[in-house]
Amino acid sequence: MPYKLIILSSLAFLGLHELNGLLFNHLSFNSHISIIYLPGFLRLLNVLILGPVFGTLATMLGGILILPFLNTINVTETADIFCSGLGPLIAIYLFKINLNRSVDPTFTKDLVFLGLIYSFSNTLLHHLAWVIIEPSALVWSMQFFEMMLGDINGVLLGALALKTIVKLPFIRKKIDQLDKL
Repeated sequence: MPYKLIILSSLAFLGLHELNGLLFNHLSFNSHISIIYLPGFLRLLNVLILGPVFGTLATMLGGILILPFLNTINVTETADIFCSGLGPLIAIYLFKINLNRSVDPTFTKDLVFLGLIYSFSNTLLHHLAWVIIEPSALVWSMQFFEMMLGDINGVLLGALALKTIVKLPFIRKKIDQLDKL
């Protein structure tokens, strides 16, 4: 088990979440939704690099690390952690089913398509959880699209960074290993 990468990814998720709040708090629609959500790309990166199990674990541990910084901890925040972990996993599997191949992070087209699938699946999961657990989190009819926009913007900005990162030899080797699964 890649303990160090899981811990590093979890801490990076916490750090990026907090940085996102500092940089884009003035662009937030409400406490759950921002027009730019940078950690969205890190969720995908975790699964692409660490694989489905360890990548999801890293994202969910990152979500747990965020909890002490919230004003309240309740069932909604716990559901958000599960949704955040499952969103990228579902997106990657839908990508594979749709195109009959794995994502190639060196292709911008793949990253954009994956980002769109992720943005929709992540937003859908969160909103379904809110409908069931906390209907008061559903503020108005357009917030689904606002959340998708925030995830898309975060993923596209992250994809620009990822495009550079995947050219590093040790990252490319791990991607090739995952492709054989």
